[in-house]
Amino acid sequence: MRKFDYKRRQSFALYEAKRKALQAVATNQNLNISLRWWAQLEKSKLPRKSSLCRVHNHCVETGRSRSVINFYKLSRLQFRRLASKGALAGLRKACW
Repeated sequence: MRKFDYKRRQSFALYEAKRKALQAVATNQNLNISLRWWAQLEKSKLPRKSSLCRVHNHCVETGRSRSVINFYKLSRLQFRRLASKGALAGLRKACW
């Protein structure tokens, strides 16, 4: 995994609990408006890199960010190459 993706995942893990707690307070309609406003303000002060939508899957071999197969964490190109070689257990390129 590339360094920048690893750092984003670490940052997300670090701030995840605080972000979820603030989000719960901000969306709770039973609380008064000033407390919800405060929670929204505190949430906006968190680093942008700690947001889940900033985390993106990358191929562990090449770092390619597009067409990554989540289960194997490989791009489709590397997945096909390794499957053709027989390097992935239980997989074989189809031929009929």
